[in-house]
Amino acid sequence: MPLLTLSQVTKAYGAEVILDGITLQMQPGEKAGLIGPNGSGKTTLLKIIAAESEADEGELHLARGARIGYLPQEPRPLSEGTLRRHLEHPLRHIFDLKTEMDRLEKKISEQAETEGRTSEGDLERYAALTNRFEQEGGYQVEKRLLGVARGLGFSEADLKRPLSTFSGGEKTRARLAGLLLQDLDLLLLDEPTNFLDLSALDWLEKFLRDLNCALLVVSHDRFFLDRVVNRIFALRNHKIKAYSGNYSAYQKQLDLDRLSGERDYRHQQRIKARQERLVREAKADERSKRQARSRQKGLTKMEEIERPDEDRGFKLGLGYSGRSGRQVVIFDQVRKEFDGKAVFDDLSFEINWGDRIALIGPNGAGKSTLLKLIAGTLTPEAGAVRLGPAVRVTYFAQEQEQLNPHLNLLETITAASELDLKEARNHLGRYLFKGDDVFKRVSELSGGEKNRLALARLALKSGNCLLMDEPTSHLDLPALEEIEKVLAHYPGTLIIVSHDRYFLKGLANRVFELENGVIRVYNHSFDRYLSEKELAGKQAGTNEKEQEQKREGKRKKQEEHRRRQAEQKHRRRLKDQQAGLEEEISSREAEIKALEETLATPDHYGDHTTLAEKGNRLEQARSELAALIGRWEEISERLDRLSDGP
Repeated sequence: MPLLTLSQVTKAYGAEVILDGITLQMQPGEKAGLIGPNGSGKTTLLKIIAAESEADEGELHLARGARIGYLPQEPRPLSEGTLRRHLEHPLRHIFDLKTEMDRLEKKISEQAETEGRTSEGDLERYAALTNRFEQEGGYQVEKRLLGVARGLGFSEADLKRPLSTFSGGEKTRARLAGLLLQDLDLLLLDEPTNFLDLSALDWLEKFLRDLNCALLVVSHDRFFLDRVVNRIFALRNHKIKAYSGNYSAYQKQLDLDRLSGERDYRHQQRIKARQERLVREAKADERSKRQARSRQKGLTKMEEIERPDEDRGFKLGLGYSGRSGRQVVIFDQVRKEFDGKAVFDDLSFEINWGDRIALIGPNGAGKSTLLKLIAGTLTPEAGAVRLGPAVRVTYFAQEQEQLNPHLNLLETITAASELDLKEARNHLGRYLFKGDDVFKRVSELSGGEKNRLALARLALKSGNCLLMDEPTSHLDLPALEEIEKVLAHYPGTLIIVSHDRYFLKGLANRVFELENGVIRVYNHSFDRYLSEKELAGKQAGTNEKEQEQKREGKRKKQEEHRRRQAEQKHRRRLKDQQAGLEEEISSREAEIKALEETLATPDHYGDHTTLAEKGNRLEQARSELAALIGRWEEISERLDRLSDGP
């Protein structure tokens, strides 16, 4: 039975149609990527599925009781409190079980010490709670919480921090972590790889692959899609088409579809041209006129094959100032600090002509700082940063700080060049800024628009050492492919900071890994670097798994030891109670025997008062004896059950 079904879903904002007759289906556990150009309606579709927006037409069906989690792209407020409190919320039922177990355990212990007995009801409830706690994964809950937090780049110290102190990126990661700890049937993620470094990306991919619930994810990260999804939904021109396989499989099928579509289009155009020519050249006789009318009728009925669309992407141009000397960048024992805290110290390396460097590392490692030192927008506290002969640096900044938010697009381009207004408009047109768009202020632009404007501004400069800090942020897939194509043919030296592994795979011939103020240099391709890291990760994972198995074995032994201790303690209490009952039973039996002998003695027959008192006491003693024997038998049965237990 399908988990999710959309049938002829349509959505428009005013006169602008976003989705037109969208139909799709997802099965339980299926993992699919949702792709398409910016503005094609991906986020709108996720919001409709998440019930945060309503379709104008069509139907949406979810399996009964299906639980949905949604990570939106735009920031959302978080609850008050610490990160730990936020992450414990989806696991609250397990932590509540543990609290109740601890309370009951304390009660049983105190009762045994003060009263010398324990409540059978409390013991049975404690056993039921323990069993449920184990079934719910209670003994692994702390490991599970810490695993997700660490996987997404949080430290144990971060767990104690108030969420109000978190940056925007940290809050997004916190929301994602909270979702991953929930027990869901369908997980909707809108650009989840934003704000994740390579280590966190690798962890998230493995986690999502192993996740039991279905996944629908919007992402421009093609490497991520290749490793996580097994189906692609492509949104284009308000319609959707499904493809089997990951992103690479989709790309191959798309290329085949385009070739086939182009072939069919050209074939039809040839037929049309021939028929139209025959109609035009028809002779004046009746037979020729009939043939011409027949051909014209056939042309009218012919179902037109549309020419396959070419992706409407911008055309990036990069100026090149000619070759520099062999040495391009030299770092000599460089120290850089902020507020007295060193980002790196005694950093030394050399970059040579033609190097294509992938500069990678965790968030906050100092990658952007390093690029700014090369660009000369920052200076080191110690050491030297030197550029080689004839090196001319051009720099694309991650935050687009070179853009003045108060200028409009035309002013931005004319201020950075000698272009006149007409030339500036034409230049902006290559980056998809048309008509009145050129009069927008920079502060009004979206993230993707700012990125395109920064690239348009960069193209006005000529250099031979290109620094690019996260150039792919907020760009759709056609734009990514355009940048890849241009950079692949860039003749100078290239230094790129990017989390997009698919993007780096075809570009880098050296990898600089910056972490904890230290650079590790790998003199080979990024593809090989990833392979080596994956192999090292598997080896580390094997060792970690072995250690975890040892820890789990130790934990089970400790749990078994505690269980046996509690059982022995309980057995001793029961035996003590049984021994006490046996003494009371012997006492009652002796009393009953004495009373029976008294009542059987003829000397007391005339004393009716004494006989009545002794008779009443005899009945009472017999009743007490029966109750004592009943309690003794109950305890005996409980001891038998303990002996038969594990």
